[in-house]
Amino acid sequence: MSKHGFFQITQKLFLRKGNELLVLRDRKSGLGDLPGGRMNDDEFFGDWIESVKREISEELGDAVNIRIQPDPILIYKHRVNDGNFPCIIIGYAAELKSGELKLSDEHDNMEWVDVKSYNPSSLFSEYMLEAVQIYLKKYA
Repeated sequence: MSKHGFFQITQKLFLRKGNELLVLRDRKSGLGDLPGGRMNDDEFFGDWIESVKREISEELGDAVNIRIQPDPILIYKHRVNDGNFPCIIIGYAAELKSGELKLSDEHDNMEWVDVKSYNPSSLFSEYMLEAVQIYLKKYA
């Protein structure tokens, strides 16, 4: 008999500036990432967008003004790099309105890439690669 699984939730932004998408590189793994991160225990029963905003503030700084569409545009499976835990990605469309991005210690590179020509397989792998490919196919 199977038992119910326990999964972490990670919320990611597909952050756009016109036709460009922000992609990050995780400092530990060297793999592609998107802004956002895992939800904390005390955030589960609250406003999930507030959880995303906390992560964005931690990863991109407080000086950015980002408009987040509240309805998810993508839900996909994932394994967290640190510990290989099964995880659910909830992806949101977002737009950079103003401000300067400031990378946290979690990432060592950021790049704005053209959604029409970007090949994510050079940086992303496994489920994150598949999630970005799904996004690009649908929203480029």
